[in-house]
Amino acid sequence: MHFKESDFLTDSYFLEWVYRPSKELEAYWQEVITTVPQQRENIANARLYLQSTAFVTHTPTDETIDASWERHLDNIQQLTETKPVLRRVLLRVAAVLTGILIIAGAWFMLHSRGEDQMVASTGFGELKHVLLPDGSWVDLNANSKITYKNREVWLEGEAFFDVKQLSQQFLVHTKDLTVTVLGTVFDIRQRRSKTEIVLQSGKIKLSFKNSKAGDIIMNPGQLVSYNREHQQSETISTSPEKFSAWKNQRLILMDPKVSDILIYLEDNFGKKIIMEDPELNNRMVNGPILISSLDDALFVLSTVLNTEIVKRDSTTIVMRSRGDQ
Repeated sequence: MHFKESDFLTDSYFLEWVYRPSKELEAYWQEVITTVPQQRENIANARLYLQSTAFVTHTPTDETIDASWERHLDNIQQLTETKPVLRRVLLRVAAVLTGILIIAGAWFMLHSRGEDQMVASTGFGELKHVLLPDGSWVDLNANSKITYKNREVWLEGEAFFDVKQLSQQFLVHTKDLTVTVLGTVFDIRQRRSKTEIVLQSGKIKLSFKNSKAGDIIMNPGQLVSYNREHQQSETISTSPEKFSAWKNQRLILMDPKVSDILIYLEDNFGKKIIMEDPELNNRMVNGPILISSLDDALFVLSTVLNTEIVKRDSTTIVMRSRGDQ
């Protein structure tokens, strides 16, 4: 049995240990780490993640804690009975099979429209690692699509590019602009009326379809944001690694308001998220948000804001302050 960081982040007994530590809790989790040493790194990362995020304390019920305690005792028993050698072999086989499936999936998707034009896309909450015919790699974020032909890419959504064969021109088109690659690794996010480009290495040129905006040559560490409604662009310095943290299922925005986070989640998971208290939309949230799933992200936000999650229907989620009727 193998736990992920998200398993600990959503466990009430683990949260109790991080936010309301006691001798009993400390002894229990140290016993877990000793009994299951392969989980030491995940436990440490999950604990550090929670401590780096500004939370409002929420104490789980006694029934929830007792259920979590029993579940952990059962899981530890199963882990101690598993043969370590067999587990390592199975994990290696799973990793190899996963790699084969990713490559095969990318190949068939890219060839879905014949040899001349190739298409790859992702659904809500899905990420893909795509190999282009010229050897370039594209990490495609959720709810995104690329169409490739003769070293030209048409992008809808967000993608991270690692371009090869730099002696040949490579172009990326969005609704608002064209990126001319001059040898580079970069991220493009095109959502709603806004396009953002972050350059990690190399150099790129931006050519705007709006004639009022002149071309921009970008250098590493720069972020260019273009607003279609106002037909204006802004250039600032940023951390490319943080901007592209979505590749590792993390969301790290610059000084984000809650409303910015909710918009990102809506675009990537295809749900309408309503904050009943409009004042909470302007709250700032420090620390990364886990986006391995929508449930994980909403769990973190609901704890930060002391709200509860109400699923109104299959497409609408309401965040309501605790205690409100």
